[in-house]
Amino acid sequence: MEKSEEEKIVIVGGGICGLATALALHRKGLESIVLEKSEKLRATGACIIMQPNGWRALHQLGIASKLRQTALPIQSGHYITVKDGKHTDLPVGNGGECRCLRRSDLMKTLAEELPPNTVRLGCKVVSIKVDANTSAYSILHLHDGTMLMPRVIIGCDGVNSVVASIVGLNSSRHFSTCAIRGVTHYRTLHPFGTAFYLFDKDGVRLGLLPINHNDVYWFLTRKLTSTDSMVSKDQRLIKESTVEAIKGFPNHITEMINNSDVDSLHLTDQMRYRAPWDLLRTKFCKGTVTLAGDALHAMAPFLAQGGSASLEDAVVLARCLSQNMGIAIDPTGVKAARAALDQYAKERKMRVFWLSLETFVVGTIHDTSALLVRGLCIITLIILFRDKIANTRYDCGRL
Repeated sequence: MEKSEEEKIVIVGGGICGLATALALHRKGLESIVLEKSEKLRATGACIIMQPNGWRALHQLGIASKLRQTALPIQSGHYITVKDGKHTDLPVGNGGECRCLRRSDLMKTLAEELPPNTVRLGCKVVSIKVDANTSAYSILHLHDGTMLMPRVIIGCDGVNSVVASIVGLNSSRHFSTCAIRGVTHYRTLHPFGTAFYLFDKDGVRLGLLPINHNDVYWFLTRKLTSTDSMVSKDQRLIKESTVEAIKGFPNHITEMINNSDVDSLHLTDQMRYRAPWDLLRTKFCKGTVTLAGDALHAMAPFLAQGGSASLEDAVVLARCLSQNMGIAIDPTGVKAARAALDQYAKERKMRVFWLSLETFVVGTIHDTSALLVRGLCIITLIILFRDKIANTRYDCGRL
């Protein structure tokens, strides 16, 4: 038997963006519920690189100071070509605050700041009915027969978003590059200080960042292979494939991989991205339904901006909703909600477009073997993205 419930704002997806959006709304006095299909909150991937624009958003959410206690500031960056040992400085640390956060720390901090019962676990969305031409509520059906009629639905359900298809965005695409991530614990102090290192050899890139004085987060990108789908299901195979990929790298890097925590290892065999042209031609809201985070702007991790951009979405969306939903435009509040979502889409469109375009260009350079395509992409980077830290200077504004 169907149960009908009215909610003002429903967030689909209890990842970083979903929790951050709920917290931003809570800070503005707006109630919401978060529907998470899993039976517990999960932090996929070991860590997240939080750049200066992300820290500005965390400050607005009121949790920056608590999270600073969990991670060291990254104060310098070094790019090393393995074959000749050449070192080049990277613009890391000199453009503002950068730290490597454990995803579990970030999600725990977000969840602890929410009112009780905000997150509903084990809630799978079966269907969403949207009427974009009337003032009616959208209708959301859950797997247990519950029917919700919220004023606003926010899709924060990740790269394979169900809500994105409702809004009209095409499916996300993927590069033929895979990413492996892990954490290594050092019993004594690790040798990397507070620096980010990126090693490059024959198309294999390995980056590492200290989390604290004893733990180091590392990631590796390489060409996708036919066995990666199978390897991704076995963390011991992930470690073996990583060691194989870094043959010829410095001994201390090989040792770091060999000593990594097996439980932390994760292989992403499809690095998904949202085509930038899809973002330009789509409004990314329909009726009172919109998107945020990876559901909106899935981006492979080449810029390390996915998490920070998701936090920006949360702040901007909550601000727009609070500015509009308190105005009595109509009895149902649907017109006010639509006005808020239109304002959000207008403010975020070009920001996420440029991030997605740069991700696409960098990803294509890694992905393609065609010299002409690679050359055109390099020229595009030089012309459009000469400033390597421009993205980190972005300010999402006050909540």
